[in-house]
Amino acid sequence: MKPSMFPYEPWFRAWLILLPLVTYGSHYIIFNARLRVAQLAKDSLDVPDPQGTWGYAAACGLAFTLLMVVISRLWVQSTDTPEEEQ
Repeated sequence: MKPSMFPYEPWFRAWLILLPLVTYGSHYIIFNARLRVAQLAKDSLDVPDPQGTWGYAAACGLAFTLLMVVISRLWVQSTDTPEEEQ
């Protein structure tokens, strides 16, 4: 790994842990919400599974990734101390 990437390593590790949680959590929430809305609209518990929930979860994962990149760059730039001249 290049030395310029060392400050980003904790952010990368956090992203590796949080991305599956965000993606699956988004899928779980939207799947259950859309299923319940379909059940209420049909007034029956026997409805087909909603479609497109994994696409929504992938979009949430992408948005989370972009947010992590922006936040990590801002954090590293704000905490980066310039070398003192002697």
